[in-house]
Amino acid sequence: MPIWLQIVLGISAPAIAYFGAYISYKQWQLGRYKLKHDLFEKRWLIYAAAHDAIAVFLNGTEEDKLNQYKNLKVKIVGANFLFPADICNYINEIANRMYELKVMEHKIRAGVESREDAIQAHKVEYQWLEDQPRVLAEKLKRYLDLTI
Repeated sequence: MPIWLQIVLGISAPAIAYFGAYISYKQWQLGRYKLKHDLFEKRWLIYAAAHDAIAVFLNGTEEDKLNQYKNLKVKIVGANFLFPADICNYINEIANRMYELKVMEHKIRAGVESREDAIQAHKVEYQWLEDQPRVLAEKLKRYLDLTI
C-alpha cells in the first residue's frame, strides 16, 4: 500500500472521531436549548398570571381581582414543578399579600379596627404590591431568558 494512502487512513480515523464528538456536543447543546424553550412557555404562564394579578389588584374591579387571585393560586400549584422553592415562596407571598390587602380593605370599610392604623397598613401593603412587577421580572428573568 502506498505511503500516502496509509497517511490518509491514519488521519481519517481521528478526524471521524473528532467530528462525531463535535456533533454529539452540538446535539447536547440543542437539547438543553429545547428544554429551556419548552419550559419557557409553562413558566411564562405563571409569570403572566402573577403580573396580571398584580396589575388587576392595583387597578381592577372587585370581581376581576377575585378572578385574578383565583387564577394565580391555580398557577402557583404548577409553579412548584417549574421553579425552585425560593421563587415559589415569592409568588406565594405575592398572593398572600393580595389577600391581606383585600382583608384590610374590608376592615377599613367596616370600621373594625382603628381606621388610621388600618389605612397606614394598607398603604404599606399597596406600595409593596406596586413595586412587585419590577421585582417579579428581575427574579424570573433567569428562568425566562432564552438567550444562549
